[in-house]
Amino acid sequence: MATPDEIIALYIAADERLRRLLQELESGNLTARRQRELEQQIDAIIAELTGEVGQQLAELIGEQYRAGAMAAVEQLAAAKVTVELINDSLEPIIHQQAAQAIMDEAFYSILEASEHMTADAKRRIRDIVQAANQLSMVDGVSRRKATKQAISDANAQGITGMVAKNGARIPAEKYMASVVQFHQRKAHVTGVEQMAIQNDRDLLYVNYVGITCSICAKYQGRVYSISGNDPRFPRLERRPPYHSHCVHSMSVWVEEYTSAAEIEQAIQDSNRPFEDNRTEANIRRYEELQREKSRKNETRKQWIRYKAVLPNDTPNLKQFASHKVRGTKKYAELQELYRKVNIEIKKQGG
Repeated sequence: MATPDEIIALYIAADERLRRLLQELESGNLTARRQRELEQQIDAIIAELTGEVGQQLAELIGEQYRAGAMAAVEQLAAAKVTVELINDSLEPIIHQQAAQAIMDEAFYSILEASEHMTADAKRRIRDIVQAANQLSMVDGVSRRKATKQAISDANAQGITGMVAKNGARIPAEKYMASVVQFHQRKAHVTGVEQMAIQNDRDLLYVNYVGITCSICAKYQGRVYSISGNDPRFPRLERRPPYHSHCVHSMSVWVEEYTSAAEIEQAIQDSNRPFEDNRTEANIRRYEELQREKSRKNETRKQWIRYKAVLPNDTPNLKQFASHKVRGTKKYAELQELYRKVNIEIKKQGG
C-alpha cells in the first residue's frame, strides 16, 4: 500500500525527469524534429505518472475509507453500545458508491495536474528555443551558451501542477500534496459517516483542535445531526476536511451513555455562533506555525533554483534541507558553486 509521501515522491521524480529532459537541449540541437521528440517523451512521462498515481491514490482512498468505517465501529463499541447491535459489515452498494465518488473526484484532480504539467513542460521547450535564438542572433552569444542560459531560466521553478485563480503557478508536487491529503482525509471522514448511518446513528462530533485556522475554528468542537432532524444540534452541512491539509475529523457521538451534564455542554458548544472563537494565544501560535511552514517552502524554492543551475551537484530536497539547517560544509560548497555558475551564466549572456 502506497503512502502519501510515496505518491508525492512520484511527482518530485517526474519533475526532475522533465527538467533533465530539457537539459538535453544544451547540445544545441533545437530543430523542429528534436522538439517533437522531446514532446513525445514528455507525453510518455506524464502518462506513466498519471497511471501510477491514479492506481496508488485509489488504493489509498479505499484503505482510508475502510479505516474510517472501522473507526466508527470502534467508537460505538467504546461508547458501550452492545456489540451484537453494531452492524460492522461494509455493505457493498452504499460503501462502494461513497468511496468511488471520492476516487473519481481525486482522479479528476490528477488529470488536471497532468494537463498543466504537460502544457508547462512543452511551453518551456518553445521558450528555450525562442530565447536561445534571440540571445544568439541579437546579442551575439554562442548558440550553446545561449541555450544553456535559456534552459537555466526556464528551469528556475518546478513544473506547474495547477494555476491558481490569481495566476500563480503551483508546482505539481505541492499541489498534489494538497490533493492527496484532502482526499484521504475525506475518505476517512466519509467512512465514519456512512457507517454511522448504517447503524442508525444520527449524531457526529467534529473534533476540537486548539491550534487551528480561522475557517476550522468555526466548525470544530460541535455535535452535528446528519439528518438535521435533531433540533438541539446544527445540521451537518459542511464536513471535514474544510480545506487542503485540514486535520479535522468526525466521530460517532452516542448520547445514551453520556451524562446529562456532558449532553448539556455539547448542546451549548454546538450552538455557539459560527465564527472564529480562538484565543489570542492560539492565534499567535497558529501564525508562528504558518511562518515556519513558509520558511520550509522557501527552502524548497531555493532547492529548485539550485537544481535548475546545478542538476548533477544538488542533492534531493530532504538532504538539501538537512545540509542547510545544519550549515554543513557541503551546503557552503554548494552555495559557492551556485554563485560561481550564476556569475558565469551572466557573463555568457553579455
